[in-house]
Amino acid sequence: MAQSALPPAVLSGFKEAMGCLVIGTVLSACIYGVSVLQAYLYFPNSRRDSTSMRSFVALLFTLDTVSMFLTVVTLYDFVVTDFGDPLLLFSVPPSLAVLNAFTVLISTSSQCFFARRLWLLSNGNKLLVGTIVLGALGDFGLGVAISVYMYYHREIAALSSLEIRILGGIESGMSVICDVAIVIGLCYYLNSKRTGFKRTDSIIDRLIIYAINRGVLTAVCQAGHMISVVGLPSHFTSIAFGLIESKLYCNTLFATLNARKSLREDGDNVVELVAQIVDHIIPPVPFGGERGMSPAGRVKLPDIPCSKSDTESSFVLDISSNNLKKLHSDV
Repeated sequence: MAQSALPPAVLSGFKEAMGCLVIGTVLSACIYGVSVLQAYLYFPNSRRDSTSMRSFVALLFTLDTVSMFLTVVTLYDFVVTDFGDPLLLFSVPPSLAVLNAFTVLISTSSQCFFARRLWLLSNGNKLLVGTIVLGALGDFGLGVAISVYMYYHREIAALSSLEIRILGGIESGMSVICDVAIVIGLCYYLNSKRTGFKRTDSIIDRLIIYAINRGVLTAVCQAGHMISVVGLPSHFTSIAFGLIESKLYCNTLFATLNARKSLREDGDNVVELVAQIVDHIIPPVPFGGERGMSPAGRVKLPDIPCSKSDTESSFVLDISSNNLKKLHSDV
């Protein structure tokens, strides 16, 4: 293609779009590689998870793999298939529209997953969780509408049209709100579970850090996408943000699930510590004594529930401060 056949401004815009597409593809490939490693670490250690949870993770990884394939196909169409034809180079391939639909599907699935965790952690906060779910579903609907618009408007200038700016800005803004609400909700309810014991509080601190890191990555990416779509319509930086969104959502979800192994180990240490404290406060029951009673004061020990480290809850130990206070008061 002769460069003199195109106006300098048009050629400059095309180079910028191709640069953002290449950068986004490279970053997506790097993050996808980390997701492959996360999936490789998850499945051998997921025997405690339910079949539905394992199926959900497998489905999410499959969707992420398909989106990576569509990203490569889009880049291949621009730099190989349509190379040398100016008319084709300035048209959006259908793979990019389908890729956008897969991206919003992955992000919505991830947000609903953490919304369910927040539902269990908050003992059913309908207002908070309902707002997050409705926002995620609204984000999905707007994302599908953008994909349909891109599929029927193939020219590359359509990416900076008023319709895309409005729909894309609202969609990314709703995703930012959902991610921030998830982070704030998780941090608030995790912080309310503190017991005053250093070991258990350190586990909660780590869970809060995981929640913040996950939310910050996805929220910053969505905010960058929103700013580039609304504030920089004549540029194509939104392409790079759009390509890595799904990879970040998938990767952070896998990282959260894989972090449970180390938390389980810490939880076992906490259980052992509590057992040592109880043994120190109340002497062992002699042979023939009643189980759960101290031989001197015959004080009944309260049952302290310890929940399994399942996939719905991030906790590895469920020792509430009320139970611990009851233990000390009874003793």
